[in-house]
Amino acid sequence: MATHSVSSAAVPDASPDPAASPPLARSGFSLVVPVFNEEANLEELRRRVTPLLDSIGFDACEVLLVSDGSSDGSEAMIRRFCAEDPRFRGVFLTRNFGHQAAVTTGLAEARGSVVAVIDADLQDPPEVLHDFVAALERGADVAYGVRENRTEAAVLRFAYWLFYRLQARLSSIQIPLDAGDFCCMRRRVVDAMQTLPETRRFVRGLRAWVGFRQVGVRYDRAPRHAGTSKYGIRALLRLAYDGLFSFSDIPVKVLQFLGFAVSGLALLVGFGYFLAFFLFENPPGFPTLIISIWFLGGVQLLFLGVIGEYLHRTYEQSMARPSAVVRERVGAGVERVGAGGGATPG
Repeated sequence: MATHSVSSAAVPDASPDPAASPPLARSGFSLVVPVFNEEANLEELRRRVTPLLDSIGFDACEVLLVSDGSSDGSEAMIRRFCAEDPRFRGVFLTRNFGHQAAVTTGLAEARGSVVAVIDADLQDPPEVLHDFVAALERGADVAYGVRENRTEAAVLRFAYWLFYRLQARLSSIQIPLDAGDFCCMRRRVVDAMQTLPETRRFVRGLRAWVGFRQVGVRYDRAPRHAGTSKYGIRALLRLAYDGLFSFSDIPVKVLQFLGFAVSGLALLVGFGYFLAFFLFENPPGFPTLIISIWFLGGVQLLFLGVIGEYLHRTYEQSMARPSAVVRERVGAGVERVGAGGGATPG
């Protein structure tokens, strides 16, 4: 069994305070699970989640399994789960839109007064959700998982360690270290996140951006139950890229610094050649000219690339495409909804 403990050290001044938040509404609990080719893990996920639904203390519960274009037997298993247990719901996307899009779709579909997010690979123990809900009971609006011990290969562990620290260092908002999408949120936090218009969404960044009272729950991350990870170095770099451009102005500041540095270097070189022209023989200029052209050309291309990335994201946002497209919904869902939330499912 993974060990875990509640800690608010990851977010300053975020310790729970019952007086600061309304009592926790227990009318509905939604568990959002993004799924991409997780056939080998879904049965074990259901086995561990079902007792949680029975003991977590909400009037109604739902598990939203969001298939992100799965091509294995995941969707057939989701259909079977929904037929056997009305608390399970399936949401099938038209293709693979990516993990963050699947989580976003699940949050939009969730109707509980409390909404949790967990991956299907069982590296994040479902049992920790009890501690998340307990933190909400004590006044927090968001309880998120803080990963302590990891079981991935050394190279991947180092990549994760570096990613979280660079993200925290470069972001314009405070994103907790070693915290992923595994979390539990009150309805008002989910509603606030849903009002944000971004189409390319970095969920943990948006969760931090909306604010509210947030608390970390430390736990040991388990090995993947079965199958292979869908989040390798390439996907991690893509996630880091989205986080950098969505929540940081560092690229623009770096360009400004490089612009000043290159201009200053050019002035110094020019002054040096000016002195050399009068004090020594006329120095040959051709090699220096070629190097200068290549150097300045590379800097300009770098500038254009960063500016182009921001322009592309602005253009992408102006098209207002949804994060994902739902092909089909299966399952009855919960009979009630949580505070703040919508009509009963039909």
